[in-house]
Amino acid sequence: MYPFPLLQGKDRVVRRYSVPALSLVHLLLFLNFRRGGGWTGWSAPWAATAFGVLAFLLFRDLLTSRRRDRLMDVPSTLAWGAAGLMELHSLYPIVAESRLVPAILFPSIAFLLPAFPAAVYAAAAFTWFLFSPEGRWPAEGFLASIGGLGGLGILAGRVIRDKFRDSGSGRDMVQEAINESRMLVFPWENPAAATERDFPEEVERLGLLRSRDDLMDGIRRILEGILPITGADRILYISPSPGQGRAFRAGASACRGGDSGGVDLAIPDDYMPVREAMLFRRTFLFEGEDFGNWAIGKESGREGRPTGVAAAPVSIEGNVEGAILALRFAEGKWSEPIGQALETAAFLAARELAWAKQRYRAHLYLARQEGFHRLIRRIAEVSERASGERGETVSPRREVYRATAEQVRQHLDIARAILIEAKKGGKRGRIAWESAGKASGDREELVSLEGTYVEWVLRQGVHRIFSGGQADGGRFPVLPASWTGPPGGGFLLVPVPDTSGFRGVLVCESGEGRNFEGQDVQAAKDILAIMRMGISHTLRLENLVKEARNDGLTGLLNRKTFCERLENVLARLDGRYPCAVIMLDLDHFKNINDTHGHPAGDEVLRKVSNVIRKTVRKVDMAGRYGGEEFAIYLHSTDQTHARQVAERLRLMIRQTWFVFNERELVVTASLGIACYPEHGKTGEELLLHADVALYSSKRDGRDRTTVYRKQ
Repeated sequence: MYPFPLLQGKDRVVRRYSVPALSLVHLLLFLNFRRGGGWTGWSAPWAATAFGVLAFLLFRDLLTSRRRDRLMDVPSTLAWGAAGLMELHSLYPIVAESRLVPAILFPSIAFLLPAFPAAVYAAAAFTWFLFSPEGRWPAEGFLASIGGLGGLGILAGRVIRDKFRDSGSGRDMVQEAINESRMLVFPWENPAAATERDFPEEVERLGLLRSRDDLMDGIRRILEGILPITGADRILYISPSPGQGRAFRAGASACRGGDSGGVDLAIPDDYMPVREAMLFRRTFLFEGEDFGNWAIGKESGREGRPTGVAAAPVSIEGNVEGAILALRFAEGKWSEPIGQALETAAFLAARELAWAKQRYRAHLYLARQEGFHRLIRRIAEVSERASGERGETVSPRREVYRATAEQVRQHLDIARAILIEAKKGGKRGRIAWESAGKASGDREELVSLEGTYVEWVLRQGVHRIFSGGQADGGRFPVLPASWTGPPGGGFLLVPVPDTSGFRGVLVCESGEGRNFEGQDVQAAKDILAIMRMGISHTLRLENLVKEARNDGLTGLLNRKTFCERLENVLARLDGRYPCAVIMLDLDHFKNINDTHGHPAGDEVLRKVSNVIRKTVRKVDMAGRYGGEEFAIYLHSTDQTHARQVAERLRLMIRQTWFVFNERELVVTASLGIACYPEHGKTGEELLLHADVALYSSKRDGRDRTTVYRKQ
């Protein structure tokens, strides 16, 4: 809103309202020309000058908005535009009869101006329309039409203005635009380029470089040396905080009188001097009463409000790393070299940061190489740990997940690292591995990811950072409710694209007081790149193991693997639970090969193996014992249930249709059953006795099931 001029000071009134006031003088001279004898002929050219001034104001605002990033002067533009339109209305009867000018003017006044200035403008315009320059009272119809247009126009303008206000104030719109554009503008928050922008906290955390205090001491000495030249009362080094909507950080400070305790000042991220210096990469310099409202921190008294503010960007290799902010509280003006002095301080601070950056890169490279080599060694050992004690299976991929999550937690020094594997188009997922100190492991149950930022990151393929104050993610939760821990730390979400058999999201949760930054994102992506290499390695390993353990034609276990696993299972049972072994042999299989060819025989074996897979449970085992013979292990199954399963298998095989050379073929099978422990206590004994029962089925006519009988 445009406040009353008296609240702004005399200089403010002159600067802001002198140009609109001239439009009133222009209108008075126009009246004089219209009614003043020999000057009547100058009315039209004089009205044209109003439009000339309007064009100049528009051109000036458009030109300076690019150079100085300022908004257009609404009162001046509106005043001169209204003056030109009202003079045009008085000059030409055809324009007056069309009522075009009030139809344009009244809605514009109500929309562009707050209530009080709009009422003043509208009253003046209405008076002008009612009393023409010749002083004649208008006709009643004309008067009514002008009044109606004026009322409707003002109402329409206010309605539109209120709708804009409901959608957000101008400050809110600017702030939203700033927040949305930060990752596009600021290099230290750019996910592609910002990998090592803010070094002091990483230095402090890893102990690879001198501490943040040492670094800021160097910058503080620079500020103390430059302070007497600037004429400022306080000068600070400002660096950006990670995440949107976070305040700037005052890293170093120097004040007159030797007090340098201003580093705790809270500077909002929309503080114009700092933002303009960092966003547009140029020195900001201004002074006057406008800056009385630009106090920072907890200073709210008259003596704490600056009368002058100046800022200069600190850049390294074209990337803005911070700004030097100078504040003056005393009366007077800046000394002449303030701009050059701040640029000198910014140059020296940039050099200090560049040296720190160079050393940091060298130390960080060594630290990362050591951590990455350790991770690679652990992944390379996966093949050696593929089998546990007593032949228990250890998933190589699970070992890669565990090594990755633990390496992320140790390398980033965070409280929890969660590797989430997405299923079913990214709508559901499970925890492949969670590393959180003692509370580590995986979770097999699938959980819905819909309505969380995990799903958003997975769908968009870009990382997200949530600081400690934004850990709830705003509109949506970061994690599903069942995976959410106690609040306090920030979150880093990094997507894992499906390029190596794994698709999901790495979720890093920091401890309280720790926020993630650009270098954390890059470190997490580097570790995930190694994880993808490890997963590719485990996939090849799993394929090799599958080829060694499974039959190439049917996909079932081969004879050697089946026998080994059967012995291991029976050793663990130790006579406590019943189980059974079924031997299955296809009847007259040699005739199928001889009559229809070996491809037909292979097709029969594949279809029969599919029937077996559909019949047995996950806890059971099935393998190709040799040729057309299959072996099946039924876990925790007594003799009655084993016979039911065998009969179901036999009937399903008999009902499966085989067509070769346009001829239908019926395939039957004979089965033999041996039960544990009554028919044998070792795998060799059970297989032998099941084979004896199988041959009894063959001898008795085939296509039947026989249970082993002791002789």
